Amino acid sequence: PGAAGLNARIEKAVQRFVDGYSCAQALLSVYGPELGLEETMALKIASPLGGGVSRTDGPCGAATGAILVLGCALGHRGPDDEAGKERIRDYTQEFLLRYEERKGSTMCTDILGHNLSEPGVAEMVKEKELSKEPCPEAVRTAAELLEEMLEGELR
Repeated sequence: PGAAGLNARIEKAVQRFVDGYSCAQALLSVYGPELGLEETMALKIASPLGGGVSRTDGPCGAATGAILVLGCALGHRGPDDEAGKERIRDYTQEFLLRYEERKGSTMCTDILGHNLSEPGVAEMVKEKELSKEPCPEAVRTAAELLEEMLEGELR
């Protein structure tokens, strides 16, 4: 697709988050089907990753969802595929480096500004809509990086 198609994917991923999907689900459900992953399965696979890996103070779901997209596009398929293993490691490391450069961190707590693993914090964040700004922007950043890095891989 042209620039409009690329921008449309980014906006669709952001809208998925706004519509209530997790950040990881938003990315994998938009990009996965273009890479052969059925949408419902994409939603299931990404479901534990939102909220810093199920509210465990883990990595940002937008980052982990994007890494799953990289795996769909570039992952190795066998234990002896050394070139494939190196390729996906390189792409993953490059993605995480760029993501951290743009967002300041790859960790959910740092990006959101609240540790969802602490009692009552997730409820407070939801009630006060504190994810309304940082999380859609995290999805946008991850999608923009995917577009940059997978330019030749995405139809």
